[in-house]
Amino acid sequence: MASHILPNGISYSLLTIIVNRGKGSKILGFAREIGARDASCFFGKGTINNNVLKMIELNEVAKEIILIVVPGESETKILEQLKEKFHFDRPNQGIAFTMPLAGILKIKQDTSIKWKNSSLSNQWDYTALFLVVDKGKGESVIQISQEAGYYGGTIIKARGSASNLNIVLNMIVEPEKEAVLMLMKSKSAHQLAMLLREELHLEQPNTGILVKLGVNKTIGLFQDDGKDGEAEQ
Repeated sequence: MASHILPNGISYSLLTIIVNRGKGSKILGFAREIGARDASCFFGKGTINNNVLKMIELNEVAKEIILIVVPGESETKILEQLKEKFHFDRPNQGIAFTMPLAGILKIKQDTSIKWKNSSLSNQWDYTALFLVVDKGKGESVIQISQEAGYYGGTIIKARGSASNLNIVLNMIVEPEKEAVLMLMKSKSAHQLAMLLREELHLEQPNTGILVKLGVNKTIGLFQDDGKDGEAEQ
C-alpha cells in the first residue's frame, strides 16, 4: 500500500461494492481513476432464493467484495459514476453502499488517522448486518433469514484466531470462519438481528458475532414487490 497520510478533520466513508466474480479488477481500476488509494478486494458467494435453482445447485453465485475508503463529501458523486459506468441501475449488475468511518489505523505505516465521528443518532434507511460464524454456518444464517422473509446475502470466507487455538499433531490450527453480509431496510434489521441471536444462540460464548452498521447511501438495490425483506445481492 502506498505511503500517505489522510488529512485530519475530514469525514470518510467505507464504500462497499459487491459484484459477480470477474468484475473486481474493473472496479479496482475505477478506484484508481477516482484517486482512491485505500482499496481491498476479496472473494465471497451470493445466494439466490430460488427453489428450482437450489435443486440443481445453481443458487449460489461467485462474488467479489471491494472495499474503498472515500471522502464523505464525494459519496454521491462516486456512486453516480459507479451507476453510470457499471449499470448498477439495472438488476443483477451489482450493489454498492457507503458506511461512515470513525477512523483508520495503517499498521504498516504506523500512522493512526482519526476524524469527526458521525452522529450515532442518525436514522438510516438501510442497515448492514455483518455476522461472523464458524465455517459451514453461513448457509444456516441465510436459511434462517430467508425462511423469515428476508432475501439475499453474501457469504465471505474468513479465518479466525484466538488466544486458545486448537493444536493438532503439534500444529496450530486456526478456526475457519464465514462472514455473512446482509443489507436491508433499517426497520427490518433489528427484527432479523434478534431472530438470528435467538436461533444461533449468539448470547453464548464462541457462537458468533453480529454487528449492525448504518448505511449512508446505496445503489443497485432491487426488491420483490410487497416484500419488506432484504435487497437483492
